Amino acid sequence: MATDPGTVDAGELRRLLRELSGDLRSRRRFVETYVEMWPTRLARLTAAIEDGDLDEAKVVLLSIRSSSVMLGVIGVAALASTGVRALDDHHLARVVDTRDALEEIGERSCERLLELEAAEALQGR
Repeated sequence: MATDPGTVDAGELRRLLRELSGDLRSRRRFVETYVEMWPTRLARLTAAIEDGDLDEAKVVLLSIRSSSVMLGVIGVAALASTGVRALDDHHLARVVDTRDALEEIGERSCERLLELEAAEALQGR
C-alpha cells in the first residue's frame, strides 16, 4: 500500500521537541503557525503563478519545503521540491499541477499535524 502523501512523520515532531528541550508550548506554536500560515502560503503561490512571477513562486515553494521538513510534513515537502524542480526546468504546467496537489495534501497534512500535536499533549509528552 502506498504511503499517504498527507502523512506527517511523528518522529520528526518528537525530534523537534527534543531540539526545543522538551518545550511543548514552543512546538505547539510552530505547529499552529504552520497551520495558520498554510492558506496564506498557498494564496501567495497561486498569485505568483497567475502573475508569472516565477521568482516569487520559487521563494514560496522553498518556504513551504523548509517549514514542512522541520515539522515532518513529508508529502508537502516532497511536492514543494517537485515544484522547485519544475520551475527550474521551466515546466509551468507541472508547477500548476504541483500547486493543485499542494492544496489538497496541505489541508490534510495540517489536520494531521493538529491531531498528532493534540494526541501528544494528552499523553504529556
